[in-house]
Amino acid sequence: MVVLTMPESSYVLAPACVFRPGPDATVVALVGRRAFSLEPRAFQTLAAFAAPRTLAAAHATLRDMGSLDALAATVAGLVAEGLLVGEGEPAAWPTSLADALDPAVLARQGDIAAQLAAGRAVVVRDAMRRDLAERVGAALDAAARWRAVEAFGRSPHYRHHVLDEDDAAGPAVAACRALFSAAASRDLAAALSGRDCGGPLELGATRYVPGDFAAPHADHKLARTVAFVWHLARDWDASWGGQFVWCPSGAQVVPSFNTLIVFNVAAETVHAVTPVSPYARGKRLSVTGWWSHAAGLADPPEPAGFARWGVGAASYGAQPLALDETRGLLAL
Repeated sequence: MVVLTMPESSYVLAPACVFRPGPDATVVALVGRRAFSLEPRAFQTLAAFAAPRTLAAAHATLRDMGSLDALAATVAGLVAEGLLVGEGEPAAWPTSLADALDPAVLARQGDIAAQLAAGRAVVVRDAMRRDLAERVGAALDAAARWRAVEAFGRSPHYRHHVLDEDDAAGPAVAACRALFSAAASRDLAAALSGRDCGGPLELGATRYVPGDFAAPHADHKLARTVAFVWHLARDWDASWGGQFVWCPSGAQVVPSFNTLIVFNVAAETVHAVTPVSPYARGKRLSVTGWWSHAAGLADPPEPAGFARWGVGAASYGAQPLALDETRGLLAL
């Protein structure tokens, strides 16, 4: 739980937040694919932070709406929903993915687990707590020390960029590594995937620049059991390439901010990244990694009932399955 009680802390309306009129004197706030219906008092509170303001300064204009403590509690809720961004003391870093993931995602654990077991990749829009995504995204956007890694002349072919450990964004990546490797995070990954996630975690920040790509590959060696890609690209245009391609169904995912892709790793979970165009103007940023088998098996066993590539629900040409369209939850 995030508690914001310091009058000197400063907050501002989230840059991705837009508004439209709602029914019965309400206002609908849109953050990514999520919509919030705001009563007039809640909208007035948000409007008070159109420019960066401390709680005390905002309270001076909202005195008829309650005490400073009441305003602090309201602001805490708006920050948790991603409608406001703290500019002062940052919100506490979550201790596990159970705290970091949007509650709507956690409410669909059964559906997600069923699709992972069927051999599909699950795509979750607006996956993480907004303040967390903004902090990590801003750190990677400011990063300057990226180095190219590539492999040609052997399979699979690839070229992309990874973050140097001595870059200023290093602490943000280290914090992500601690988050994904926490015992509670491993337990959640194991519950969703039906696979052992007790081994070493691999995690790093990646950037695809013009000319970068990843040929079809499966990631199924080195004891890897579950893979994840947390996209943090802002305003990425589909014409720039860089799409995540799920080969079993032929589905493609255009990178978008705070979108998480997760899938069980097997020889059949072939995927790729299309080449980034020389005309691309955005930054294709992501945090990627794998949970692995505790026993360090070279080729971990697949869970019971796992669909083979080209067979069953994940067969080639299948349309993405909308688990929850309003929340942007898909199975490829």
